[in-house]
Amino acid sequence: MEQDLPPRALAVYLHIPFCLSRCGYCSFFSQPYSKSALDAYLRFLHREIDLFAVQDPDLLNARTIYFGGGTPSLLEAEDIIALCRRFRITSGAEITLEINPLQITEPHLEKLRQTPVNRLSIGLQSMDDSELALLDRRHRSGQIPPRIALCRSFGYNNISLDLIYGLPGSDVSGLKENLRRFVTLEPEHISAYLLTLEADSELARKIGSGLVPPLPDEDEQAAQYDALCAGLQAGGYGHYEISNFCRPGKASRHNLSYWKSEPYLGLGASASGWLPPFRYTDPADLDAYYKQLDAGKILPGAEKCSTEQQKADFLMMGLRLVAGVDRYEYQSRFGTDLYAEKQSRIDKLVSLGLLESDQNSLRLSPEAFFVSNSVIGELL
Repeated sequence: MEQDLPPRALAVYLHIPFCLSRCGYCSFFSQPYSKSALDAYLRFLHREIDLFAVQDPDLLNARTIYFGGGTPSLLEAEDIIALCRRFRITSGAEITLEINPLQITEPHLEKLRQTPVNRLSIGLQSMDDSELALLDRRHRSGQIPPRIALCRSFGYNNISLDLIYGLPGSDVSGLKENLRRFVTLEPEHISAYLLTLEADSELARKIGSGLVPPLPDEDEQAAQYDALCAGLQAGGYGHYEISNFCRPGKASRHNLSYWKSEPYLGLGASASGWLPPFRYTDPADLDAYYKQLDAGKILPGAEKCSTEQQKADFLMMGLRLVAGVDRYEYQSRFGTDLYAEKQSRIDKLVSLGLLESDQNSLRLSPEAFFVSNSVIGELL
C-alpha cells in the first residue's frame, strides 16, 4: 500500500486491553487479566511494530507515546522499557501511562521510575465514595491524596486526573463539591467526561431495572457542564478542549495530535491510527488481531480518505479545541479557503451565537461547547 507519510515524528498509541475487573460503565475493549495472556499479547504487539517498521522505518519516530487501556499499569517496568525502545523517541517527548489508583504504591513507582514514562493519567473518576461504588471503582477518595503525594515524591510533575459527570442521581451541588476536591489535589491536567452508557453495560442494566436512579436529563447535564467549566477555570485550569483543562503548558501533547488531525500510529487490539490518507482500526478481538499479525498484515481494512473527508475530519476534531481551527492551516493543508467554502453556514451559525470567527480562526462559542456535535454537524 503506497503512502505519502511525513518523515517527522508521530504520536504513538499502544493499547493494553487487560483489566483486573470490568467497571459497570465501561464500553472500551478489555479482557480479563492473566500474566500469560498479557505476555502472549505483548509478543503480538511487538510483531505489529516489526511489520510497521518494515513498511516504513520512519513510522517508529515518536514524539509522544501513550499507553492506554484497559489497565496498562499492569505492565511490568521491563515491558514498558522494551516497548519504548522500539521507537526513536525525540528529546523531551511526552510519555503517558494510564494508571489505576490502587497501583500507586511505593514499590510500583520505584519500578516505574526506571522507565521513560513522565506523565501519569490516573483513572480517578470521582472523589465521592458513593459515586465510586456506583461506577464499580475499587479505590476510595480517602486513599487518593497520599497517593498523589507519593507520585510527587517520585518526581512526577505532570499528572492528569479523569472525572466523570452526569452520573445517575447526580446534581450540580454534588458536582461542585467533587470539583473542589479535585482542585485540592492540584493535578496539572483534568479530563472531564459526560457519562454515556452502552445499552448492554452493567450500569445501564441496573438503571433499566430500577436498581439505580436514571441519568440526569439534558438540561441537568448542561447545567453540570457549565458548573464544571466555571469551577475548573476558577481553580486555575485553562479550558483548552471541550472536555479538557490544564495548568499553563500542561495540555496533553499526545491528544493534541488527534484534535489537530496530525498523523498517529495506533498499535494493539482495537487501536486506531491515522497515516494520511489512510485511517485504520485493529480488530477489537484478540483472536482476530493475532490471526491478522500471523498473516503478516497491518492496516486492516484501511480507508483511503478523500480530500473532502479529510477536510470534514479536520473541522470535526479541530473545533473541539477552544482556540478552534486556523484558517491558514486549513488553506495550507487543502489548498482552499475555509471561509469561502463554508461562508453561508458560518454566517448562519455565527448569527445564532454558536460560532465565533475572525480573520485567522473559526471556533465554537462557549455556549456551543455542550452541544458541539450538533453545531459541527450543521457546519459540515
